[in-house]
This record gives sequence, structure tokens and C-alpha cells, in this order.
Amino acid sequence: MKAQLTALLCALAFTLAAQTPAPTKTYELRNGNFYNGKDFTTGTWYVVNGTFTKKAPAKIDSVVELDGRWITPPLGDAFCGSVADNPSGANLLNLYREEGVFYLQMLGHTQEGRKSAELLTGKSNMPDATYSNGAITCSLGYPFLQYEGPAQGIKNPQMWGSNFDKIKTERKMFGNGYWFVDNKTALDANWPKILAQKPDVIYISLLDVTNAGGTSGKGLNAEMAKAVIKKAHKSKLRVFAFVEKADDLRVGLKAGVDGFANLPGYNWNGEGALSALELSDADIKTLVKKKTVIIPLFAHAQTAVPRPAVQEFHKNTLKRLLDAGANVAIGSDDLQRTIRTELNYWFNLKAGSSEQLLHVLCDNTPRAIYPKRKIGKIEEGYEASFLALSDDPMQNILKLRAIAFKMKKGVLLK
Repeated sequence: MKAQLTALLCALAFTLAAQTPAPTKTYELRNGNFYNGKDFTTGTWYVVNGTFTKKAPAKIDSVVELDGRWITPPLGDAFCGSVADNPSGANLLNLYREEGVFYLQMLGHTQEGRKSAELLTGKSNMPDATYSNGAITCSLGYPFLQYEGPAQGIKNPQMWGSNFDKIKTERKMFGNGYWFVDNKTALDANWPKILAQKPDVIYISLLDVTNAGGTSGKGLNAEMAKAVIKKAHKSKLRVFAFVEKADDLRVGLKAGVDGFANLPGYNWNGEGALSALELSDADIKTLVKKKTVIIPLFAHAQTAVPRPAVQEFHKNTLKRLLDAGANVAIGSDDLQRTIRTELNYWFNLKAGSSEQLLHVLCDNTPRAIYPKRKIGKIEEGYEASFLALSDDPMQNILKLRAIAFKMKKGVLLK
């Protein structure tokens, strides 16, 4: 009995030790160029209890000589699609870390995908992550096929159409990759189950909602979108919507969505009229006023053959949003890549200045993922997380990849 008690106490002590974060050192960050939200200011900062301060502590454990390096907050991916439900998720997570991406928002994934990702994320040397769990849509709406097809052994997307009559009869992934909500009765029945999965954010489909909302392959109708958003906000959960047309964005804005997971025309092929995809000046004004998060996902339209019309449309849209001061965030929604492809595409569009893009990457995006955390800025009391760059990102935004070393919450990562 005594031996069992001793073993139990040892196990308990080990568990508590594992749960208790190691105390962080106090640092003096000397001779750096620190990002202030607009440009860089030379000076000295201190790190105490994992946060930034201008007040020198009584005891300094270590002086970090920055040698004039450029110090920025870490980056984020507001639509990470490559870590959950991916056998190579651990490798992608390492890439994110190496590229200075510390914050991930995963919109649309399975419970199994979340569990595997949670084993890797949130550590002192790995990115933190938030999860939406499955998407809320109408019966047979997007992304039903994306989850149900593979679950029934039909993994090739080109075969989903010819096998749709078979696929549509099954619900193997219902309550996991997707939820069907066609009316308030279904919403009331499913909402406690949705909350039981502890989502950090809610993800909904709004595809051609004005003409085809609530039909197969699309998403919620306007009434149900409003009802879902109302319930989510009552539960203190934000809502991100996946859209198809500009009218979908307008419906989402009216219903009170907190963010758009993509922009209309994100995957436009350059054919047909643009009128259904273009944002009006009034749309942009409303987006700015409401501070709604916007994740463009423009790199999805890239092809081996240049498409000048598509690039011009994306350039004009992004420039209008940036110049208006909209709450633009960067996201990838890529099964095999980080934000690198999206950032390269933006850079080649030349739609915004380095100052504007740096604000999107280091400030807007982290706070879009964790709006209640003190991140995205180098200010008093904010989390001491940063990238020490060997070159000036104001001269070339891609210099964000010239990382000499990093710090996460007061822990140096070399």
C-alpha cells in the first residue's frame, strides 16, 4: 500500500511539473530596431515574465545584443489547412515555425484532425492554434462532398460527381467534418453538440446565398446564417464565412459575421463578367467600419500560364482594401503549404506597400486569430514574442524570411 501511495505521489508530482511552465528568464533586448505598428524605432526593451516592458527589472539574467536587427511580432495564418487531417502535419508545423508563423487558425477539419494537431501545437517552441471543427452548412451543402467522399472510399474529387447519388445517402462525417442546419429546429438540436466539441470559432458556408442558399452544393440560406451567427455570438464565439459572390459578403455583413474566410473571385479563372464578384465602395466602407476580418486567398487562382485579367482584379481589390484601412489578414487554405505562396502572390501583385503588408502580417493576422491576447505588437505588457530579422522588411517584405532567431513568450528559440 505504501509503495502504491509513493508511486501515485510521484506520478502526481510528475504531472504537475509537466503542466507548470518553466520560469522564463529576464532579458535586456539591446540595440534593436523595433516595429511600432508603422515603421521601426531604435531602442531597448526588456522581457519580464514573458512580456515586454520598458522598465528595467532589478535583475537581468541575460543581455541579448540585437546588433541593429529588425524586430517584428511573429506572423500568423488565419486559414491554415495543412496541419489538421494531414499525415504530414508535423512537417508543415515545423515549416511554419521556421518561417516565423506562431499563430494558426484552422477552419474546417475533423475531430481526429484536431486531436492530432493539438498534440503538436501550443508548445513553447511550436505555433499556437485555434479550431473551428466542422463547417456548418445546409443539407448536402459545401463541404459535404469534401468529407463524405473520402469517408466512403472515393478519394478522387473527379469521381464525386459520378458517384453523387451513392455518396449523398450516407452521413459518415456528419457532426465531424460538417453539420447540416436547414431550419431552427435542426439548429437547436445540433447546437449543444457543436458546443460540446469546444470550437474556438464557428465556420459557415454562404455560397450564392441570394439565388441558391440552402440547396445542394451551396450553403446556409440568409435566415439560417443569421440564426447561427446569433447563437454563436450568444455563446461568445466568432463566426467566419466562406463565400462565393459579392452578394454573399453583403448578406454576411448584414447578419453580423466577424470574418470572411475568402473573398469573392478568389479562384476566378478570368472568364465571364466580374460584376457578381466585385466589391463596391459601400461594401469596403462597411467592412472598414465593422472591422470585419478579410482573408483574400488570392493565390488559389494561380496557374502555370499567366492570367493578366485575374491578377489585375486581385491587385485592384487588395489595393482598395489596404488603402481603405480594412482589416485584411493573410491565410493559405492549402493542404500542403504555409502562407509562403499567398505572400509571394501578393508581393508580385505589387498591390500594397511594405508598410501595409507588414501591418497585415504582424498585426492584423495574429489578432484576427487571437483577438483577446496581447499579441501583434511590441508594446508594454504584450507577449514577448518576436522575430529578429537580419534585413529590413520595409525595403522588401520577403525579408521577413531572413530570421536570425526568435522568441516566443519570453523563451528564446535559436
